[in-house]
Amino acid sequence: MRHERPAPPSRAPSAPARPAKPSDSPDLNPKSKIQNPKSIQILPPEVAARIAAGEVIERPVSVVRELLDNAIDAGATRISLEIEEGGVSLIRVTDDGRGIPPEQIELAFERHATSKIEAVSDLGHVRTLGFRGEALPSIASAADVEIITRAASEPVGVMAVLVDARVVRRAARPAPVGTSFAVRDLFARLPARRKFLATIAAETRQVTVLASHYALAYPGIAFQFSSGGRRALTTSGDGDLRHAFAAVYGAEVASVMLDVDHEEEGVRVTGLAGPPSQNRGNRAAISIFVNGRWVQSRPLTFAVVDAYQSQLPVGRHPVAALAVSIGDEDVDVNVHPAKAEVRFRDERTVGRVVRRAVGMALDGARVVSWFEPQAEGRDPAEDGSSQAPSLEPGEARTGQRLSLRLAPQTVQGRMEMSRAAAQTPSAQPAHRDLLPLLRVVGQMGGTYIVAEGPDGMYLLDQHAAHERVMYDRLVQRRDSEGARPSQPLLEPLVAELDPVQAAVLAEHRDHLASLGLDAEPFGDNAYLVRAIPAGIGGTDVVSELRAVLDQLGGERRVSDPFRRAAATVACHSSVRAGMALAMDEMRRLVEDLERTASPRTCPHGRPTLVHVGTELIERQFGRR
Repeated sequence: MRHERPAPPSRAPSAPARPAKPSDSPDLNPKSKIQNPKSIQILPPEVAARIAAGEVIERPVSVVRELLDNAIDAGATRISLEIEEGGVSLIRVTDDGRGIPPEQIELAFERHATSKIEAVSDLGHVRTLGFRGEALPSIASAADVEIITRAASEPVGVMAVLVDARVVRRAARPAPVGTSFAVRDLFARLPARRKFLATIAAETRQVTVLASHYALAYPGIAFQFSSGGRRALTTSGDGDLRHAFAAVYGAEVASVMLDVDHEEEGVRVTGLAGPPSQNRGNRAAISIFVNGRWVQSRPLTFAVVDAYQSQLPVGRHPVAALAVSIGDEDVDVNVHPAKAEVRFRDERTVGRVVRRAVGMALDGARVVSWFEPQAEGRDPAEDGSSQAPSLEPGEARTGQRLSLRLAPQTVQGRMEMSRAAAQTPSAQPAHRDLLPLLRVVGQMGGTYIVAEGPDGMYLLDQHAAHERVMYDRLVQRRDSEGARPSQPLLEPLVAELDPVQAAVLAEHRDHLASLGLDAEPFGDNAYLVRAIPAGIGGTDVVSELRAVLDQLGGERRVSDPFRRAAATVACHSSVRAGMALAMDEMRRLVEDLERTASPRTCPHGRPTLVHVGTELIERQFGRR
């Protein structure tokens, strides 16, 4: 039986309703928006090719990477890269490699055509940079391509022009052995993709970064990169990584870089790592190459940064160029369309070896030194002196004649000369040149210890030096599972904390307990304190505890939670600036600093000492 709905009550007549607009009555049914659904069909080849091109070619830098990979795989010793308008209007890569035989030119632009692999088993032992066989057809689908190539066995070269991935013109042309690719009007026939490109300056920067990384990865190849007719990068190709590094970052930075060479558990790490004084505001200056391939690996980058833990100021990152060599069976390079990432069989082992390799190199970092700038208009050849490096932006000057710089010459003596080495020969390896033998002379301003070394005068920041000593003691006690360095209170104290301080204490309670803090919850945001870390205290223990928690809550320079807590406790357990020290106390502090693992910086990255060379002092007095 069908039930009739009761009629609605009558309403007063009203004005005629206006016609509804599409926006007035939104359609809540998404299916109604589908107009004329089509059946499944296979896309035309030209459409499929342009879609597939987007998987490999995202922007001009993608084209540059693919062409550089092919040039390196062809055995090139010289590579020239030229771009116009960020690579949108022109990308030209010229190499002196093996070239392409005339009969294989058309075949090179077929999809999945490659000379790098032949069988599935080859994917487990890829020794080339380009191996997918998709680069050239993808580039030809996204732009117009002109190729000029000559194989060593051919008397003359061949020129071919491709439009829409098809050869439209081909002719013989005189050419040297090698290949030259010219890619013009990228994404001209794909306006939807072109409109999502960045500005010309941004695209140029991406290509410049890529070219710089490749120059560091292959110092044996002479690279030349120009943008808009201006030369941006040139390397000699002599095989010396330090020379290539100088071409990218400058001779001043390259001269102080530390050599890295360490092999362990089938992983070898070589290259250059910057001392803590050379740092950047981001991680772009960290270049990592796995079996010759530049990769963007978060675990390896973190391993490099972690090696500098407690040696860099907050927000600063190291400079490094590291080559990781590992067996083909332990790394998979076939995990990213653009080949920018790799996967390791044992990621933790590789990261641990990288960190240890960089850490060992940092042991050879030079002491920060005062350096004399060259006077204006003065010829360095007149007195045999060298031009002093200029200050970088934001670097503080220390007077009109002196500036704080890292001296290019070695300024430290042998570790065997130090009293600490004689007393504790097993504390540090004998080959580590960390600090010279220092003779304490006195104290300046109640803050700096003045000491004499074999090559000049040293100024030590007593707070930073003592902070490093206390930090290493706290870490060693934890590692050796010794007694906790705590000082019990005669009577328990109730510490009223604000919510943030209480949260910090709850987060780091176990780590602080291992450092000597005995505190238990005692109501809302309150703790009953029975013992505090040794060295912390004074007249107001609760205020000091609050200060520790405030600093710990804002600490971001040390990544490991325990070491972060240890660095904070060490800071509050150290002697302060302005505190007068007896001669014996200063000598003991210098001796203790010599025994630490990283005596040149405090746990937060500030230098513990600076060096004023004898030669510089003599110049100030006119003796040179």
